[in-house]
Amino acid sequence: MAILLFQSSGANAEGVWHESYNDAVAEAKKEGKNVLIVFTGTDWIEMCQIFYDSVLSQDDFTSVAGKEFALLKLEYAKDNIAKKEVALQNQLLKDAYRVKGFPTLVITDTGGRPFGINGYQPVTAAKYGETVLGMGALLKEKTAKLKEAEGLTGLDKAKVLGAAIPDLPGNLAARYFSKEMKEVIAGDPENTAGFNEEFERMVADVEYSKQMQLLAKEVEWVKMLKLTDQYIADNKLEGEAKQAALMNKYGVQVRVNDPAGIIQSLFDVVQVDPKSDIGKNAKKILEKWRAQVIEDQLVP
Repeated sequence: MAILLFQSSGANAEGVWHESYNDAVAEAKKEGKNVLIVFTGTDWIEMCQIFYDSVLSQDDFTSVAGKEFALLKLEYAKDNIAKKEVALQNQLLKDAYRVKGFPTLVITDTGGRPFGINGYQPVTAAKYGETVLGMGALLKEKTAKLKEAEGLTGLDKAKVLGAAIPDLPGNLAARYFSKEMKEVIAGDPENTAGFNEEFERMVADVEYSKQMQLLAKEVEWVKMLKLTDQYIADNKLEGEAKQAALMNKYGVQVRVNDPAGIIQSLFDVVQVDPKSDIGKNAKKILEKWRAQVIEDQLVP
């Protein structure tokens, strides 16, 4: 991940938190470390303040984690007030790792590839340090397998490479390891290693997301709707994956002010699974839209 962001004027001592991504990466490369990033909002989220006070600021954590990682703490203020370069960096990284809530901890290699994600745990600083070291050991193991796979071919390569790809939430792994996933699929056409089904779905999801983003920039709403329908059909989506895609349709239909389409998409989401979080949310929105349509019909 090539992120050209701001660099502070001074270098941090080992085990001290950076605020610049470039500074953290520079330390990691120089010292043969990886990077540990904490996304947090200590000035407005109680859990973030607790995490900082009980873990992140404690020497029992920083002295241990700092030996294996360059430490980077990104603060997201409630009022969104920050230096322009800091705000840009933090937003780019939040988007890059699909961070949805605070506090979130992500470990990466110096190329920006994520290998593990964690959050707050009610444990001592020393215990959390052990957890992070375990994540670091897994990163090294996965990295070694990626290197090993370079000298292999066919099914042998697919087995090693498939095991090297980290288990990350959502489709985050495919955003950084889609090339490797495609190599696994190509090298194991019979799916002997058992990775193909999951990797095909994740790669398709990422490619769909990229196409949707491009079409959104070009204001191609009709094409976005058609692409989503095709994506659902081609990948035989079910459950929350189908609901998420249908909610994309709903978002586009809101933009083009298509009440009938909106109601149909929300209805389809609820029909898939009314008890999922997505289904419950869609049901609430659907009730409001139905009420609005009735009101519009009754008011002359």
